[in-house]
Amino acid sequence: MFKIMPHAALLALATALGCGSDSAGTSPGTVSVSIWGEDYIADRIPPVMGAEAGIEEAWTVRYTRFLVTLGDFTVAAADGTAGGALAPMRVYDLKTTATPFVVGRITNVPSRRMDRVSYRIAPATAASTLGNATAADLTLMQTNGYGIYVEGEGTRMGTTVRFRWGFTQGITYSPCSNADESLGLAVPSGGNVDAQITVHGDHFFYDDLQSESARLRFQAIADADVAPIGNGDGTVTLEELARVDLTTLPSTQYGGGDMGRVRTLRDFVTAISATVGHFNGEGHCQERVQ
Repeated sequence: MFKIMPHAALLALATALGCGSDSAGTSPGTVSVSIWGEDYIADRIPPVMGAEAGIEEAWTVRYTRFLVTLGDFTVAAADGTAGGALAPMRVYDLKTTATPFVVGRITNVPSRRMDRVSYRIAPATAASTLGNATAADLTLMQTNGYGIYVEGEGTRMGTTVRFRWGFTQGITYSPCSNADESLGLAVPSGGNVDAQITVHGDHFFYDDLQSESARLRFQAIADADVAPIGNGDGTVTLEELARVDLTTLPSTQYGGGDMGRVRTLRDFVTAISATVGHFNGEGHCQERVQ
């Protein structure tokens, strides 16, 4: 299971490593940027099986659409050295990407450690364009001002419960570190380095906003569609999640945040949606919600 790196730890890492590398190559390099949702979005999130991570209580979750409006991928260094950017905000459907989808290439990047890598997820506007999504996807995102939109279903023993959620907050991911906690990218002299924006679809089902031992759950979400909370139509909406007071759920679930602000299951899912953006697989970024 992917874990959430506490902001304080990432900030400490940025401070410790923020100066980057002073060594430079003789020729500029290239950064090739891709985006991927990994198997949890392209395929499914399975139920817990032994020591393997999965959804508790025998649920399986599959996405049918996972749209993000993403752009402003920027490479730079803490000392002010600019590397370049891929600025356009585009709409991507990560359900359709069984392998990483190429976003673009940044050329003529100084060959050195570029320790300030960042990108944004933001509400779609009239200026947003298509990545690999359809024209209908783009219209949906623009009409509603979504930065993230997900559809899918949870299944268990013949029961299917759908969900359909759209989020309008903007999120900046900066700085980004790798799984080994090194910041940014080492651009080779005259060569290429790959940079992957990795989106973690399992985060929507975490039961804690901060704990590294958070579990994946769907039962409370499924229950939100049941009367008297929901309308029983088989699809869980954010409006139904807003009627679930977190204090009515087991005390060991759905905690770990500012509970003065995160009071309902909708609050919780909205807060956790900001953490889906990662870097190069397991790498973390500090997220800031606008």
